[in-house]
Formats: sequence, C-alpha cells, structure tokens
Amino acid sequence: MFHKKPVKIMRTLIILTTLLLAALSTLPARAQNDYQIVVEVENIQSSEGSIRVGLFNSKNTFLEDAYKGITARPVKGTMTFTFEHIPPGEYTVSVYHDLNDNGELDSNMMGIPTEPYGISLEGRSMFGPPVYSRAAFKVTDKNVRLLITLE
Repeated sequence: MFHKKPVKIMRTLIILTTLLLAALSTLPARAQNDYQIVVEVENIQSSEGSIRVGLFNSKNTFLEDAYKGITARPVKGTMTFTFEHIPPGEYTVSVYHDLNDNGELDSNMMGIPTEPYGISLEGRSMFGPPVYSRAAFKVTDKNVRLLITLE
C-alpha cells in the first residue's frame, strides 16, 4: 500500500533543496561585483579636527553630494580608508583635513581652500575647482588602491 505522507515530505525536501541551491548559486555572482576602494592619505600635518573622505559616483554630484563618506580623527602622517561593497562604475575621491571640524572645506575670499585637501588621480586644477574628468577612475573587475597627498 502506498502512503501519501512520505511522498509529500519527499516533494517538500526536493523543493527546499532546489531553492537552497538556487540561492547559493547567486552568491559568487554577487561577490564578483563587490569591490573595495582603498584610499591612502598622506601628508597629514596635525591631529586637529577631522579627515573627511568622500566617494563620488557622478559628475552631477561631484564635490557636492558624496555617494559614500568616511570621517575620522586625524593621525599625523598617513592614514588608510576603505570603501566596501562598491559596484563597478566610475568614481572620484575627495579628501580634506577639516582643521576646525566645521564640516566644510574652508576657503579665503578668492575661493582658494585654506585647509589641506586632495583629489583622486590628477584632478587638481591650477585655477578653479578640481576637474571631474581628470579625477575620475573606473572600478571594473578588481579592487582599486589610491594615494592622495594633502596639500
């Protein structure tokens, strides 16, 4: 005689196993699109205020609205900051030493920064604000490591 209960249990086990395998098969794909951007900031001259690191993912929000940000108490010399779980795309990084800890990059009447700052790659400009296209870098298939010198 055939019992329906073992068949029902077996069917449930097969469905649960299939769902589990499907969920596990998506994990490597997520890990492949999950990167780090490591920013090494050098030439920190004092332990006053805070160091503010902004990661930008759009030309439209560049230097205005960071995609991700890190704020830390400064340590003289060099500090390292890591942005985790970064999807592939184009990014820029801006760093400044907020000496008076007011949350802003202070500048003089001419608009020239009075606090140390740096930008990714060659984004600094002799005249005017940093240039997005010169500061932008791509995250494609590996982690990115940047060195930014505060000036």
